[in-house]
Amino acid sequence: MKSSGKNRQNIQTIVGAGVLMALVIVLQVFAGSIKVGPVSFTLSLVPIVLGAILYGPLIGAFLGGVFGVVVTIATVTGADAGAYMMFEKLPVLTVVLCLAKGIAAGLAAGLICRALEKIGKPIVGIFLAAIACPVINTGLFCVFLLAFYRDVAAVWMGGTAYSNLLVYVLLGIVGVNFLVELGVNVILAPAIERVIYAIKKQH
Repeated sequence: MKSSGKNRQNIQTIVGAGVLMALVIVLQVFAGSIKVGPVSFTLSLVPIVLGAILYGPLIGAFLGGVFGVVVTIATVTGADAGAYMMFEKLPVLTVVLCLAKGIAAGLAAGLICRALEKIGKPIVGIFLAAIACPVINTGLFCVFLLAFYRDVAAVWMGGTAYSNLLVYVLLGIVGVNFLVELGVNVILAPAIERVIYAIKKQH
């Protein structure tokens, strides 16, 4: 009986992760064309957070990795012109960044949610996971950009009203995008909590 229950749970996890993976791909492919400056919105973080909360940090990392692969393809092929400039400068590091920021964001969301679930604060865990995912994704991008791609960022800055590179990166490049990503995740967090409650109630 225990084995049967475990197998059923594994199948549900595989199916659920598969659906969320498809959603990550669709959202990133279609929403990736929505840009403010050289950087696109990342609406696909929502299914990554949902997967991390529902199935744990490993599935969160997996979904983040899928997101990273889609971003990498857009970067390498030149579909994302701004990211392609980074790839031209440091190809290997750019691919590592594309993959690492998504994986880290999904993993962290799952770990945060599980940790707070263990101390009896699951709703707080959901909200913090929803916040952590875009913070880590955008934060790693900013750190790498300022550490290794300052000349690329300087080219992006040309013709803008910003005179300081750090201010430009924080406000001109990621400011609006990050706020949209964070807002979408936080607004959808209560809905995510209801979905999770409904799913757990059925099983």
